[in-house]
Amino acid sequence: MEKAASHTNPQSSSARMMPIALQDEEAPKIKAYYKYELAEMYHVCTKTFSAWIHMYFEELQQFGYTKHTKLLRPEIVRFLFERLGEP
Repeated sequence: MEKAASHTNPQSSSARMMPIALQDEEAPKIKAYYKYELAEMYHVCTKTFSAWIHMYFEELQQFGYTKHTKLLRPEIVRFLFERLGEP
């Protein structure tokens, strides 16, 4: 008879949200991406992705970001990966 795996509750909700990289899985490369490419990586539509990054609009403006920016430079991508987690 096999024992069922027991789950312990993490101390914080953010611990549950951290992505786990598998051995054969490669971390996304920090490079310039279009918004639609990042939305696909996060498995959401571009409208949802834009709403997510709008939360950081003031901080992103320091990188030269505007709401009409389509191609996100590597420094913006790094910032978003730090805030949203790697896809």
